[in-house]
This record gives sequence, structure tokens and C-alpha cells, in this order.
Amino acid sequence: MKKYLNSSHLPRRKFLKQSTGLGALSYLGIAHLAFAQIQNPPIKQKAPLIVVFQRGAADGLHLLSPLEDPDFIAARSPEMRFAVNDYRVTFNDVNFYWHPEAKGLANLYQTKKLLAWQAVGINNETRSHFEAQEMIERGVQSLDQLPDNLGWMTRQANKMPKSSSLTLFSANPQLPRSMQGALQALAARDLQGGILINGGIATEKALEALFKVDGTLVATSLMQNNLQAIQRVNQLLMQQSEQAKIIPYETRGATPYPNTDPGVGLRSIARLLEVKSGVQFAWVDQGGWDTHENQPGRMNGLIKNLSLALQAFDEDMQARQQDYTLVVLTEFGRRLRSNRSNGTDHGHGSLALVMGSQVPGGQILGSWPGLSNHQLDRGVDLAVTTNYEKVLEQALAWT
Repeated sequence: MKKYLNSSHLPRRKFLKQSTGLGALSYLGIAHLAFAQIQNPPIKQKAPLIVVFQRGAADGLHLLSPLEDPDFIAARSPEMRFAVNDYRVTFNDVNFYWHPEAKGLANLYQTKKLLAWQAVGINNETRSHFEAQEMIERGVQSLDQLPDNLGWMTRQANKMPKSSSLTLFSANPQLPRSMQGALQALAARDLQGGILINGGIATEKALEALFKVDGTLVATSLMQNNLQAIQRVNQLLMQQSEQAKIIPYETRGATPYPNTDPGVGLRSIARLLEVKSGVQFAWVDQGGWDTHENQPGRMNGLIKNLSLALQAFDEDMQARQQDYTLVVLTEFGRRLRSNRSNGTDHGHGSLALVMGSQVPGGQILGSWPGLSNHQLDRGVDLAVTTNYEKVLEQALAWT
């Protein structure tokens, strides 16, 4: 560590003074922890809330598809539609069909563990990934007047009684904006080997020595608390083994977690729940949904990975008798009409999914706006009839 700091031409104390919580932790290769900025009246939560975020804007019309709708048929070429199958659900007199690779989702729906929510999105008309993602993760409808500097999950966590447990966990290499300003949050995509720190034990020892010398600085406190949180999690994971080492997690469900996103992240969340780490809010990304071209082939893999991951997670949680609520969201949908590259461009409304122990599954919620020209947003996109905040609020009520 001494050599590392000297190579940056920063004395130890100057390094700590100039480092923010995020900057210092990133500099040292440790997950982020920062102080919460407000405290709200505490609420009682029975089960963890997990968000699986489809980054890139998922085409809900391709996942749960109105295959027999004349407007849908006219808007999309045969290559952009799949054949009618046995995974049919009816809503507002419209027949929808789960994608062939969504067999796991169809099973969860049929067993009343999962519900679909049609035409969900932001009321804001932006088609920018960055703006839409920021709005959802911050829990707002506009970026012009933000209520605070917190993310949506941080705001919910601040309403809970204070705890020394790990409250927020990001099953990604970094924290989402939804956890901005969190009092205690860790980020790690894969926990099969625990949470690793750059440099291993040598770095841990060097940090602990540094904390003793400069223990009064704010950045020191941030890093020290975060390091201790990592150590506590690793100790919990080590208790699963009689060999005093962290062993890979094994599901108790019949379906294995796929070694892709979001399966890896959901497996990590399941592991933390199994060791009673105290996680109440968790976030995992699944990227790749920006399908401007070659959508059918790309969606096959994306939907298959999502479907298998959710099925594996539910089976694992049921076997462990662990309650949970999980929401699948995306920043916005895709255009109704396909483009010349067998893809779809940025749209508006999309599909949300909610599943869990107390979720009244086996139904479709929301309001279906229709696909006729006069029913479309701007004449081209599925209209938003349910604000995404309503979905999150209802999911919280089911925890």
C-alpha cells in the first residue's frame, strides 16, 4: 500500500483528505458505501425487494406478444413475430402469447407466482436511455427538479429502522443510481468466491493499519465501514463450509442458475439471503435489450436467460422457505413497427413483471391501450397507461 500511494505522489493523509467516499473506495478497488442524507419515519418490511432491470429498453411486445392483433401483424414482418403457441393469456379480450423461450415465465404465471403488468413506463416523453434510466432509478418523473440526491432504493431503505446489517446489495460490478447516497451498500456480481478486494489479504492489512493512523477523517470512516461490511459478508459465507473457506453456492431448486445475467446476480442475492445477511433491497442488471437490429435472434437468448434465472430463483426461494418480491422493469419499450434491420427503435410503454411469495400471480394488471394508430403514443409507440412508480409501490406493499 505504501508503494501504491507513493506512486500517485500522494502522502497517506493527503490521499484521505482529498478522497470522497466513492472516489476512495473505487481507487482501492472496494465496493461503494456512502452516508444517507435524510431519514424518514421507519417502515416494517417482511421480505426483500429485488429489482431486475432490463437495460437497453426491452420490447415487451416481443416478450408477451399480441400475435393475433391485426395492427401488430401489419406493423411487424413475419420474421419479427413468432408462431402462436400454447402459452396464451387473455387480457381485455386480447390474446397474448409468451415468447417460446419464456417457458419458465409461463410456468410461473400459470402457478400464480408471477403477474404481468402491461403498458408500464415513465410519463416523461424522453427516448434517451440515460435520462429514462436515471428517472426510474432516482424515482422521479423529471430530472429538472430532483427532490434530493438519493436513489429510489436508498430512499426506501432510509424509512426502515437503522441496522448494522447489509441493507442494500447490488449484484453488479457497481452500484446502480437507485442506491445513490446509501448508508450501507455493497456491489459484487458473483459471490461464488466471496467479495474480493484488489490485493487480497495484504491490502486488507494495509488498509486496517492506515485507518488506525487517520481514523478521524470522513473518507477513513467510509472506507473502514465498508471494509468491515465486506469482511462480515465473507465471514458469513465462510460459515457455510467446514473447511474454513468460501465454497460455491448450490441451489435447492430443480433449475440451475444460468451462468449469465441476471442468473449470476440472482444467485448472489440468494446466497446473501441464505446466510441471513440482512439484505432488504437488491438490484441486478440484465443488459443487451437495445435491439435496433437482428431482434429475433438476440431476444431468444435474452428471454431464455431471464426466464431460466427467474424460475431458478423462485424454486430456490421456495425450497428455502424464503419470502421475497421481485420486479422486472426496463426504461422504456420499443416501437410497434419494426425497422428494415429486423429490429425496433426506441419506444414508450413496455411490460413489467412482478413475482414473489405474496404476489397474486396468474393475472395481467394495468390497462391495455391498443395498437391502432390513434391509440399509439405519438402515433408510433405503445402508450403508457401505468406509471412505473405505481408498480414499485404495489411491489413494496406485497413485501
